[in-house]
Amino acid sequence: MKYFSPVLITGASGFVGSHLAEALGREKVKVKLLVRKTSRLPFVPTPEMEICYGDVTDLESVRQAAQGTEAIYHLAGILRGSNYDHLKSVNAEGTRNVCKAVEEIKGFKRLLYVSSLSAAGPAREKPEINEKDTCRPASFYGETKLLGEEIALFYRDKFPVTIVRPAAVYGPRETDIFAYFKMVRQGLVAIPRLTQKVSFIHVLDLVEAMILAVHSPKAVGQTYFVSDGKGYSWEEFSAFIGQSLKRSYLTFKVPMGIVKIVAILGEVAEKLTGKASMLNVDKVKEAAFPSWVCDNRKIREELGFNPRFEIQRGIENTIQFYHSAGWLKP
Repeated sequence: MKYFSPVLITGASGFVGSHLAEALGREKVKVKLLVRKTSRLPFVPTPEMEICYGDVTDLESVRQAAQGTEAIYHLAGILRGSNYDHLKSVNAEGTRNVCKAVEEIKGFKRLLYVSSLSAAGPAREKPEINEKDTCRPASFYGETKLLGEEIALFYRDKFPVTIVRPAAVYGPRETDIFAYFKMVRQGLVAIPRLTQKVSFIHVLDLVEAMILAVHSPKAVGQTYFVSDGKGYSWEEFSAFIGQSLKRSYLTFKVPMGIVKIVAILGEVAEKLTGKASMLNVDKVKEAAFPSWVCDNRKIREELGFNPRFEIQRGIENTIQFYHSAGWLKP
């Protein structure tokens, strides 16, 4: 594969963005990293990498970073929070700024907007959702990511655009789903009292899917779900962790009434501290739906995507990182 170069990654200091930067760096691609001055990169930049300080909410900084690039991987966004306007300012209007910057680049090859399964919403009338289904997001996060998609597609007549919607992403450096690894290690897993299936994707598989999507002519103007092709309950996910850690544990199913109370307290804490809570009322809305499973056949058939990490292998790979980084005790 001939890689586009140079490229820009927004959100390069984040979980997924950092793995993407490393993958492109290994291929000697010239990579510009758009990061805020307060951000810390979780990896050592290679000589092919250029750090560009800025923020997607600042159009001029995006313009400067985007100059001369052939492709942009737009990952920057806010994952959680209860303030709709703040989510929109980054997830939607930040995407608009990226598109405005791209519009000024001659010979630009591809914009990849990394959206989310949340933008499409849960599967409501059937076991899994696909790209042909109407998008019905169930949270502020999903709504603002969908707005970002619509903004990116508005510009598709001016430059090539592709959208990917990852399922729940796990792997080395992930900090939210990591809570399940900690609970299993400690011997007590607290899970909301509900029946829910979720699609997952290992971060390295997601990176491969993104690179495929950027470089495939078939992907222009297209939207793809990215997952390992299956759905798992949180009980099953925890069981895979237990098998890998060789740990037994107890499962406590928390009534949804208590979950909602904790979510409300999380929002209060968010307003007091200014830091987004991992659980808020908006996230509880998503928990009310039994299926967050997406069909990955389109990206497999059109782009030849084939996930390397089935769930057990992916969890084992993730645990190896948590052990080596000292996040989990062996």
